[in-house]
Amino acid sequence: MSSFELKGKVAPCTLFRPLTTDLGVLAGDVAARLAETPHFLRGLAVIMDFSALGPMRDQLDVPRLTALLRDHGLTPVGIQGGGEAHERQAADLHLGVFSGNRAEAPRIGSVPAPPAETGAMVVEKPVRSGQQVYARGRDLVVLAPVGQGAEVIADGNIHIYAPLRGRALAGAMGFEGARIFCTELRAELISVAGLYRVSEDLPGNFNGAAVQVSLSGRQLVIEPL
Repeated sequence: MSSFELKGKVAPCTLFRPLTTDLGVLAGDVAARLAETPHFLRGLAVIMDFSALGPMRDQLDVPRLTALLRDHGLTPVGIQGGGEAHERQAADLHLGVFSGNRAEAPRIGSVPAPPAETGAMVVEKPVRSGQQVYARGRDLVVLAPVGQGAEVIADGNIHIYAPLRGRALAGAMGFEGARIFCTELRAELISVAGLYRVSEDLPGNFNGAAVQVSLSGRQLVIEPL
């Protein structure tokens, strides 16, 4: 009998997508963002996605970027959107290499395929502080409140037919067509495909409103329902 098991579950990770190779600029921006949401982002597992850099990615110092993120309390677990040189560096840094990492991968701007599973996960009870619900490979429907300190995650869309006071992360594996629908927005954080806003960044006129959240380019768009 084997002393271990391998399971097919993939935990959600956040994409860290640098838009510059200047590590000084990145360090300042990472520190500023962490100061806004220290409890949520500390220890967050991230995949470093180099696809937005285009040809500039070859200038990126991956070992120093990895150290930078670790020094700020993030947990890099792998790379994607790089080339063969990045793969060799990833092996030396004990990082995984995720699909879409080679140069022949789909160009930036392409949209990952939507979740393959059919049928949404339905949650009928309140999601309380400290709890996390993850709808892997499908949509998530929540029929009860999501409390402060609670987190709901889906690879597809998220529908919340109650107050959202915690965190909601749709398109967790990079599906940029995902949306969040909520009947009462009071969230600590909302995210689609790794792009997010915290409560301080949410427009005041949407506080307590019924909204939908989607991506337009690299911006989160919040609209009334």
